[in-house]
Amino acid sequence: MLFVVKSPDFTEFVQRFGYFGLFLWFISFDQINPIPEEFSLLLLGYLCANHVIHPVPAGLLSMAGFITADIAYYCLSRTGNKLMHKKSGKPRFVWAEPYKEKLRTNMFKTTSILNFIPRMRMLPPILAGSLKLSFKKFLLFDTISLTFFTLLYLSLGMIFENSLSIVMTKMKKVQHLIFFGVILLIAVVIIIMEIKRRKKPGNLFPKSDEA
Repeated sequence: MLFVVKSPDFTEFVQRFGYFGLFLWFISFDQINPIPEEFSLLLLGYLCANHVIHPVPAGLLSMAGFITADIAYYCLSRTGNKLMHKKSGKPRFVWAEPYKEKLRTNMFKTTSILNFIPRMRMLPPILAGSLKLSFKKFLLFDTISLTFFTLLYLSLGMIFENSLSIVMTKMKKVQHLIFFGVILLIAVVIIIMEIKRRKKPGNLFPKSDEA
């Protein structure tokens, strides 16, 4: 986890642009990055727990980035943008076709469900735009859902870091026992494998090279 946090692709924005770098990340590279947004928020939680950044502005700017991206997806899809049409037609989105009717009848529930499915968060604004649903209603429901989404993963990142620190502290007390235990386990496995190899037919006596 710490190695990923220190990688230049994510923390460079925070280091160079401050909190505004988070907003830039989520409206640009995050949209093409294969790493899910959930993982990015977990990393933010990790940074917050280590007092690198403050959770309140980090959470607010992350949400601002999410909402800005969703507004862009909604507007492009509503105007019939070909790129949005291709995105919604990808195989990974085919199963989501039934959600179009559900989005019409219960926008808040459907938006919330899709927002919490990894790599499917862009689907609600694309579907809502293509169906020409109310922008105000979508923006309200999307904002509420994203608030819980951001709070959840930021909190999990902070909890994970605190738990990891406690575990590592306890591990130091028994690290020598763990080391010798691992060595012993490897030795036992090697001995068992060697015994089984020797018991196989033809392995009792080594074959001599034929002249």
